[in-house]
Amino acid sequence: MPDSIRHSLAFSFMEKYLIQAITIGTTAIMARLLTPAETGLFMIGYGLILLIEAFRDFGVGAYIVQTRTPDLPTVRTAFTINLLMSIVMGLGLFTAAPWIGQAYDAPELVTILRIGTLSFLLVPFGTPLIGLMRRGMEFRRLALINVMAALASAGLAIPLATAGFGAASYVWGAVLSGTVTTVIAFCCRPRLEFFRPSLRYWREVGSFGMTASVLTLVNMGADLLPRLLLGRWWGFGAAGMFTRATTLSQLPDRMLASALSPVVLPAMATQVRNGGNLKGAYLRGHELMSAVQWPALAVLALLAAPVVRILLGPQWLEAVPLVRIMAIATMMLAPAFMTYPLLVAVGRVRDALLASLISLPPSVLIVVAAAYAGPEALAASMLLTAPLQMAVAFHFIARVIDLNWRDLLLASRASMAVTAAAAAVPAAIVLSSPAGFDLDIGRTIIACAAAALGWLGGLYRTGHPLSSEITGACRGLTRSLSRNAA
Repeated sequence: MPDSIRHSLAFSFMEKYLIQAITIGTTAIMARLLTPAETGLFMIGYGLILLIEAFRDFGVGAYIVQTRTPDLPTVRTAFTINLLMSIVMGLGLFTAAPWIGQAYDAPELVTILRIGTLSFLLVPFGTPLIGLMRRGMEFRRLALINVMAALASAGLAIPLATAGFGAASYVWGAVLSGTVTTVIAFCCRPRLEFFRPSLRYWREVGSFGMTASVLTLVNMGADLLPRLLLGRWWGFGAAGMFTRATTLSQLPDRMLASALSPVVLPAMATQVRNGGNLKGAYLRGHELMSAVQWPALAVLALLAAPVVRILLGPQWLEAVPLVRIMAIATMMLAPAFMTYPLLVAVGRVRDALLASLISLPPSVLIVVAAAYAGPEALAASMLLTAPLQMAVAFHFIARVIDLNWRDLLLASRASMAVTAAAAAVPAAIVLSSPAGFDLDIGRTIIACAAAALGWLGGLYRTGHPLSSEITGACRGLTRSLSRNAA
């Protein structure tokens, strides 16, 4: 792996781990300040805001990253289109808020949606700047921006929740987060000429943006559908339980994919421009991702009860079986985070959209039927939808980089062994415990420590590629710190 990409990954991982630590701490505090019903209300309201936000963004950031000529007229066109979309989508959501609140018989939902539209005012000014930083792989600056935004969000949401603002406290925190992101991004790149309106390249930006936006909208809509259905049929409490279970089951994925994703698209776009080997890069990415994601999810499935009790508190124990099921289902999605970046990097963004349009209709039918049966059935439906979506995405990836299932299986063998090594002792502790899965704090600490040692031992015993990457990253970080100190 080139040193530039390794350094970018190092900064991205440090950023995401800091943000995840802030997020976990905030979640643990807010779970004790807000009821499951209040949490469900926020999740539904903010989910709708994010859905509109996905279309408002119009793929501008990704376009700037992958375009071959990000000159000034291109950036100005991207900003102008983004600003116009923000105005239209913000006004639309503000106007539609009472109808949405009436559909859920929840007047509080109107307030949440209208507060959320405030973020549409400043975000367009930060989007092109963030895109340019990602293209230039300036992940040191991006780390600073994102960590400060996360701290600002938590620093506002927690006091507001303590003061009794309920679900709206989360939304105010999100609005402040977007504002901080834009302000710091402009301080890092104070280029006023980027914000002069222009539509010179509107056809190119519009064509890419429409496809990227529909793709994002379709995928986010499918992701949002379960909580919308649960909130409508089973109440905000059920939606809150399901969403918190989803959050916990996605923690390993978010700590990895969210750190890798900002780097993957610029790195793959650079590979394409330089004629690099995308098949090798894809398999290497899967090896690295699965070596961390699979062991973490396996251990989470075993320790779901103590994890929920420690992070969320006793009022959330109904989420334990949901976390266990979702953790197992999420293991099937290890390579999924590379699908969109790879297809975009080779100019096949339409294939990414087509893959979603093929896999999502049957998935939606399964989700609707399962949601009608309740939260546990909905969680179990992921055991069907996750492999279906991964299989369709893999079909399109395989056509582009000449990949087959045997290649993926061979790239997975070492990670399977590492997963078994990490989960062996925690599984033995659960089997020998009088309370079964409901471990006490002492056994939980021992299980976590044994899982970490088993994971490290598995990496070095199997000669997994991640072990050399860890060693290389540590050496590079040590050299960098030494130079800075000197």
